[in-house]
Amino acid sequence: MATATTGFVLLDDFLPEILQYVNGAPTIMVRTHVRNAIIHFCERTLLLKRQPSTFYLDEEEHTYELKYNNDRYRAIAIQECQEGSGDNGRVISETTEHWLDHTIKNWREDTGSQPSRCFLTDETNKIRFYPEPTADGDDEIYMNTAVTYKRSMTECDEFIWERWEEVIQAGALESLLRIPKASWVDGKLADEFGRKWKRGIRNARKSVLGGTSQKPTGAVPQNFEVVGSNHTDGRSNSWV
Repeated sequence: MATATTGFVLLDDFLPEILQYVNGAPTIMVRTHVRNAIIHFCERTLLLKRQPSTFYLDEEEHTYELKYNNDRYRAIAIQECQEGSGDNGRVISETTEHWLDHTIKNWREDTGSQPSRCFLTDETNKIRFYPEPTADGDDEIYMNTAVTYKRSMTECDEFIWERWEEVIQAGALESLLRIPKASWVDGKLADEFGRKWKRGIRNARKSVLGGTSQKPTGAVPQNFEVVGSNHTDGRSNSWV
């Protein structure tokens, strides 16, 4: 029998309550709908915060890959980014590639010792800075990100299961109960779970934005020091 990593629960822990409503549904199908519900829940609420453990530089693309422990997360928003710490830290504002394309001519060729903007690219966990950092930058970077899980997930953080188990189950059931021609299809019941699902997302997002979401210490983003250098003749891993 599979056991979960400490601080996490298996997707199968969500299944018992669901299976009684979809008698005959293959377990692998139910597990997929639970996975989709958890990922969507995190995307809509921004409740799951993680700090990257390090950056890895892709010199050809001028992007930096955000690495997370266990490689289980996918960044969906940059919630805080600054060069240096404390009151002397300089904020690096989040932007978009679209905004830069329409505002700053030839921005991809600009370099500087102090980047002022950053954005997540279309590639998973890739971030780009503007101006492109040079070897002159010598401060640490502090970053907090909102994440969701990768599609390969088999377990989720325990605090999500403890607080929002019923909401996740409702989201999975709404989609399962609408599968065309399934023996368990039930539109009326799907509507009922759908309302519970939407209400749960709304309440969770409200508590997160209001700072009242009760998350354990492990889910609260912490500042970290980026290690490495950005010298053009032998860059190593990341930018300081």
